[in-house]
Amino acid sequence: MQNTKQTLTPSKLPYSKETILYNNQGIDTIRLIGKYDTVFKLCQRLGLEISKAKGNTPLSNKLKELNKLSDPNTRYKKEAYKPTLEVAKLAKGKALSNYMTITRNTPLLFEYATHHKKAKDTYCLIEFSGLHQPTSHIQKEAMQIISKFLKRKAFSLHSVDIATDTKDKAPINHKSKAKHGATSTELKALGVVSHASSLYINKPKSNSIGRVLYYDKYFKQTKHHKQKLAKSLKDWKRLEITLTVDIFKTTERKSFIEYINSYDFMEGIEAVHKAISKHKIKSYDNSYLLYQLNGFIDNRILNNKATVKQYNSKESIERFKASDFRRYILPLLY
Repeated sequence: MQNTKQTLTPSKLPYSKETILYNNQGIDTIRLIGKYDTVFKLCQRLGLEISKAKGNTPLSNKLKELNKLSDPNTRYKKEAYKPTLEVAKLAKGKALSNYMTITRNTPLLFEYATHHKKAKDTYCLIEFSGLHQPTSHIQKEAMQIISKFLKRKAFSLHSVDIATDTKDKAPINHKSKAKHGATSTELKALGVVSHASSLYINKPKSNSIGRVLYYDKYFKQTKHHKQKLAKSLKDWKRLEITLTVDIFKTTERKSFIEYINSYDFMEGIEAVHKAISKHKIKSYDNSYLLYQLNGFIDNRILNNKATVKQYNSKESIERFKASDFRRYILPLLY
């Protein structure tokens, strides 16, 4: 008799606490501002092809947001100064981390160009996303290319998202605004916005924080991304805090590497720590954040078999934690 019992291969097994970097902290998104010509030339040197972003990629949501960035004051050459989203593929695979997005012709970039007395379309916003997604494989090749952009002084840091994963049984909805509002009080924000399984604090009155987002990570991965997650992850929540830089102040403009070695980053990390405390997140690991920062500074950290297989694998982090390699250590106040 033929055996009809199915055997699950590792690739078909649902993600679980045992197989992913659960309950960790890391950088999820980095945004830089630079001259488009400089970006284009560097991409050519690195063998990257820039093309218009398409809707059938992980960038679909970014394309939907593009029209919201139109400049209402643009009266002439509307088509020439229409917001555009371009993309460069950094490595094989459909994960968001394998793409670099380039946004052009937005009010922020026009204002920045005027500030520097340049043509309106001189600058662009470069974005690297999906850098802390435990259920998506991040390629070593992508991280090496990203590191090259982060080290260039020609590109100024605009903002960086610090994401902290946690376990919380309480659902996230409009009834849980009060918990998120505790952070709102700390930041002197105008209020908390509730949308589906997410809570936002947009544009708080803070020197270093641009946005605070708290959302149901399990819901997002299973419902929106259609991923198979084990029940052990059903309480998975994420607090995502955007640290910003005032790019219009010469004294504050820095490359990413300069920023993480500055007092500004120390202040930002302290603000993140306070927000985490307000949300009563007590147990999380920052090993992945340290691993990222060290990897961005020195690519030698990426040269091991586990990283070649998958940058954000548990094996890579365990190898890093057991090693003596440290080019970067988080500020003591953290």
